[in-house]
Amino acid sequence: MVVVTLGLASQAAAQEPGAPREEGPTGLQVALSVGAGAGVGYVYKNGVSPTTGEPQDLKVTDASSITLPVLLEVGYRASPHWYLGLWGSYEKVFEKHSDLSCPEGFDCNFRQWRFGPEVRYHFSPGAGFDPWVGLGVGLEVAESTLEGETDVPVPDVGPVPARVEFSVTDRGPTYARLALGGDVKLTRSLSFGPIITASIGSYTIRTGDQTVTFPGLPPQEIPLPLVDDGFHALFTVALRVAWLRP
Repeated sequence: MVVVTLGLASQAAAQEPGAPREEGPTGLQVALSVGAGAGVGYVYKNGVSPTTGEPQDLKVTDASSITLPVLLEVGYRASPHWYLGLWGSYEKVFEKHSDLSCPEGFDCNFRQWRFGPEVRYHFSPGAGFDPWVGLGVGLEVAESTLEGETDVPVPDVGPVPARVEFSVTDRGPTYARLALGGDVKLTRSLSFGPIITASIGSYTIRTGDQTVTFPGLPPQEIPLPLVDDGFHALFTVALRVAWLRP
């Protein structure tokens, strides 16, 4: 009877509004995620095809199928609920063969880096499952290289066989990046769970060069044609491991 009474008393005390409750740890936090990504929108608009010379808009879906992102986060849990940090990702882009981006028979290599600051709110930092939402901005840098043999249009002559080498860097701002996730607590310091991100950005600066080599002639450097900004949205789904040092 005494044991039961003491147990009920302890339970009641734990449920009192003024009773202390563990909210969760604070401190340095590092996280690593691996997953898959895709995008919609444009790489650029009102450009010129490097192989046909025709006007073109290059869509993200014309240039790539999926991406393989590796995401690293480093930041600080200033309180159990609030996190402030930096995010960065490297994405291997799996190219899609087309006359617009990577003609058949060409050797192509596409990749992208993205990074920036982020603020995040954790809804249940003391629970076994802690959902959270983050908002950030950033910078994105996409690199494209391709080389191969094709027919190049020459004024007053027509298509002439040539070797084309193309190396371009597109970069611009990430205007907003929304991240949603949840941490399943494995230990006090280690957690595991999903992360989903959606961002909107634009490639506003294009630099690089293209070289055309005709048989029996030295390589010719051709300036990149002017293009308009490529506004797009990028999405990723990944699994995330986070470590927090209290």
